[in-house]
Amino acid sequence: MKDPIRWDNLTSKEIGLLAQENAIVIIPMGSTEQHGPHLPVGTDAILAEWFSHRTAEALRSQGIPAVITPTFAVANSMHHMSFPGTVSLHPGTFLKELKDICSAIAAHGFRRIAIINGHGGNTAPALTGLVDINLELGFPVYFMEYMDGTDEKPFLESQECMLHACESETSLMLAYDESLVDPVYKTTKGYPGYTTEAEDRGFLKTFHRQETHTENGVMGNSCLATREKGELLAKAATERLAGTLSDPRIWGLSV
Repeated sequence: MKDPIRWDNLTSKEIGLLAQENAIVIIPMGSTEQHGPHLPVGTDAILAEWFSHRTAEALRSQGIPAVITPTFAVANSMHHMSFPGTVSLHPGTFLKELKDICSAIAAHGFRRIAIINGHGGNTAPALTGLVDINLELGFPVYFMEYMDGTDEKPFLESQECMLHACESETSLMLAYDESLVDPVYKTTKGYPGYTTEAEDRGFLKTFHRQETHTENGVMGNSCLATREKGELLAKAATERLAGTLSDPRIWGLSV
């Protein structure tokens, strides 16, 4: 069945009309990487697309035209490459692909573009890339994490924000499609931090391979995940995302 929210379901003419309507274009950005023994390697892309779709639906319910592009599903996952199933771009390739995507969308007349990201490894290169992208396009392309910590804290037992294949992320996948989650999550735990206290507290930053943090690829306690938590998390995050993008003050700005 045709989904009018999906760019790839629309005709060229329909996309042209959306540009004339000054529609918000949402780019779901995820990854293809290991997520422990219980979640699929597409988890970040799946959830980024899910939240992008939910956000576009919420915007449309307010009378704001919105559409989601095909998902940016292979991104910056170099730190996971020691685990089977991970597919990654080098940062330079990532930056070029992101710029090309944003430039192509803008070439069709769109001036309201936002990225909804589902993978922490994308944050630094994406924000770096937006400096050049925004200067070239002349208007701001925005970057948003689908979770920002404030959404999660009230609902989680063992952590305050998303880690990796953890209580939060596993709960969201259970809410999205329980069949994609291996039941081994019920007994799975992973190291919840970095290599030193300074890194845990954010005073010290560098590149590490994921196995320096965790042997099983998990950071956090997936064993505490539930579908009910995932539903609550999804509702709170969608409300924040749609509320942010519906604010007219962020659009119409020039760089």
